[in-house]
Amino acid sequence: MGTQTCTESDERSEQKPVKPTVSRSSIISWLRDLTPKKWEMVVIVLTIAPMAGFTIMNPYQQTLRAKLDCGALCVGSMTSASSALGLFGSPLVGALSDHLGRRFALALGALASAVSMMILAFASSLFELWLSLIPAALLAHNFTIAKAVVADLVPPGERAGVLGKLGLAAGFGFMVGPIVHPFVHTHMQAAAAATVLNLIAFFAAFQLPSKASRSPCAETGKKTPWESVFFTVYDSVKEVFVLAFAAPACARVILFLRFGLSMGFHIFFTLLTTLLKERFHFQPKDYSNYFAFIGAMYAISQLLSRTIINRFDKDQTKLVVFCVLLLGGGRYVTAQTHNPAVLYGALSLTVVALGIVNTSISATVTRISSSNNVGGLMGVLDTAEKLAGVIGPSIGGALYAYHPFSPVVVVVAVYSLLAAMVFYLYPLYVVPATDQDKEEKKKEE
Repeated sequence: MGTQTCTESDERSEQKPVKPTVSRSSIISWLRDLTPKKWEMVVIVLTIAPMAGFTIMNPYQQTLRAKLDCGALCVGSMTSASSALGLFGSPLVGALSDHLGRRFALALGALASAVSMMILAFASSLFELWLSLIPAALLAHNFTIAKAVVADLVPPGERAGVLGKLGLAAGFGFMVGPIVHPFVHTHMQAAAAATVLNLIAFFAAFQLPSKASRSPCAETGKKTPWESVFFTVYDSVKEVFVLAFAAPACARVILFLRFGLSMGFHIFFTLLTTLLKERFHFQPKDYSNYFAFIGAMYAISQLLSRTIINRFDKDQTKLVVFCVLLLGGGRYVTAQTHNPAVLYGALSLTVVALGIVNTSISATVTRISSSNNVGGLMGVLDTAEKLAGVIGPSIGGALYAYHPFSPVVVVVAVYSLLAAMVFYLYPLYVVPATDQDKEEKKKEE
């Protein structure tokens, strides 16, 4: 018996030092996973540089618009034109990346952004301001292509971690503007800094591992890039209308909700741009701080969203209604206030509400769709948002030209109708669809 006790104590004494060794190895492996590989560092640079250039240049771009008397209608038209170019440019760059390689598409996007910044540097008329939109809006879609690079080089089980690094990089890129602002004092300096960052991304693209380029004529039946663009845009827009009329009721409710939220955002954004310029007299430093604040609040919304959404589980009705009403109230307060503190307080509420409701919608989509249809439905919703980006800004500008307060009335009405729709239709169609999805998954298991 004494021998057994000694043996047990010896075993315990031998097991004790093993625990620290295991924990050290797990920490080391975790640090290895967290540390980016060489090609991941290149993709992170390609993600940060264009966004950093945008946050450095955008405040001076807003000031330039004010100098050139680009009012709400002008700003709305520019935003709509940029969204329309993006609607065609995104599939164009995607097709080019499939035919000519990811490196070519990424380098082309970085070069297009640099050209836009150079045009902005010397812009002295509205025509040149409009001209500066074209290269970047049409060809600079590097974040989308970066995700394609991840899909090419990373196994499916590890993609979430790498995409998370890209998301952090994008957030950091959005914060660069306020950091760099103390060292940038003129419009020309901002344009030069943004151009240099995009040229760094241009040269970094060629450091990526080579991806086999596929010739458009290599396989019979393959479309050229331009044919791919036309059919991709046509099919995407067609799918939106098909979903609006022929899809199950739950999918239609989600589609109208996402489209309505996007329309409300774009209509109000045109008004907000004018308010910041005319009522609060924003200067480049103020715009930099504004973008940093919006980025920080959206990050907070993403930290909060998981816990809040999980509390409501499958029935997100009350949460979505509350967030939509909060958006409407926040927009109204933002339009009415003359106090900067109240302005930022209202903006914080609306940004957090928007972040939570968007995450809630995405979570609901994964519940009402099968694993084979989630990507398709997400793509249709993305196209609906892009269409709202084409239509909404012009409507906002036209409404402001008619009466400065009319965009507020329309936006509040849109949010009120969306809240009523969710309150009535979510329990009827969306919540039962999530129940059916759970039952089907249980049967499969």
